[in-house]
Amino acid sequence: MPLHVLFVDDETNVLNGLRLVLRPLKGAWEMAYAENGMEALEILSEKRFDVIISDMRMPGMDGGDLLSEVQRLYPHMLRIILSGYSDQEMIMKTVKPAHQFLSKPCNHKDLQDTVERSMRLRSVLGNERIRSILSDVDALPSLPEVYGKLEEELRKEVPSLQLLGDLIEQDMGLTASLLKLVNSSFFGLRRHVSSPHQAVVLLGTETVKSLMLIIELVKGFVVDKSIGFSATLLWQHSTHVGHIARCASERLGMGKDVVDHAFIAGLLHDVGKLVLLTRFKSEYMKVLELVRTEGVYVNTAEQQVFGATHAEMGAYLLALWGLPPSVVEAVQHHHAPVYGETAEFGPMAAVHIGNVLERQIHVINAHYEQPKMDEMYIRALGLEGRLGELETMCRELLEDVQGPD
Repeated sequence: MPLHVLFVDDETNVLNGLRLVLRPLKGAWEMAYAENGMEALEILSEKRFDVIISDMRMPGMDGGDLLSEVQRLYPHMLRIILSGYSDQEMIMKTVKPAHQFLSKPCNHKDLQDTVERSMRLRSVLGNERIRSILSDVDALPSLPEVYGKLEEELRKEVPSLQLLGDLIEQDMGLTASLLKLVNSSFFGLRRHVSSPHQAVVLLGTETVKSLMLIIELVKGFVVDKSIGFSATLLWQHSTHVGHIARCASERLGMGKDVVDHAFIAGLLHDVGKLVLLTRFKSEYMKVLELVRTEGVYVNTAEQQVFGATHAEMGAYLLALWGLPPSVVEAVQHHHAPVYGETAEFGPMAAVHIGNVLERQIHVINAHYEQPKMDEMYIRALGLEGRLGELETMCRELLEDVQGPD
């Protein structure tokens, strides 16, 4: 089935330009165009759409008002702002209902990739209620403000490491948490890191950015203690898996992109659990009951109760946030990797291995069903002879570590 996309812009030339450059997508995308917010709402009332891409500043109903109304009436839709104004921070504060922001002029390939990457995961979530709630940015943490500013600076041809450090230092709590993690034994640094500027230089921008994201997400989700689930243990596990995935990638000679993305995916692989724990409290208590009393594996219990798993939900959320496709894929398939006739080691493999080994080493409850290594996948990767080496590395790595508070 084609993807139904609605473009809204008060400039006729912009809409005509979109028609022209997106013509090759005819068949894959069914597109409609509106010159103002009221016309857009009228079109939406007549036909179901998957995506709306709107300009920000338009006479009458602006992009913010339009997307707020779309969020209320059609919460399943992916909502994107496409604006010629460069102040992303201002726009995102104004347009809280927007999932993503793209700047004009936008390369049509970037636009296509952004939409299709975000929409690809929609098919795994057949439950309309869950999909709608995950599309509601008011009910979920948005990307941290500092994270967005870092992204903006990193997009520059020559980003300033000094400015990156300055941005992090603006948040004292973030700085303290970041330095605590950086100085842990995970990184094995031979010198004490005393400032974000040092952290950026020593660890690299992608690693520091990932650490900040996980720290900020901890603040964004608050788990009710009455559920009987330890958010601290969850974050410790996530932090451990991130570091194991990073170290395994380095040990196996992977390049910097794979190492960085493995680390990010490992840190975020269980973010879907936080969505369930904080937004579906009563339902998730049923999941925990199945796990604790019937010995059902958590993924199986989630599938029974929700019709989807935390891995799929977390991947969907990260796709909406625009994280790299390899990170989204690793999160979605960290329990059950997917591959064709051949398999290549990447973030998905690193997180799958890291998640299983960490649970084998840190057993929370011996009566719970534990994740299992996909032996066929490991053989396809040619790693069956190196699992012992990786397990030894994990045990050494986890001897003296702490996750975020």
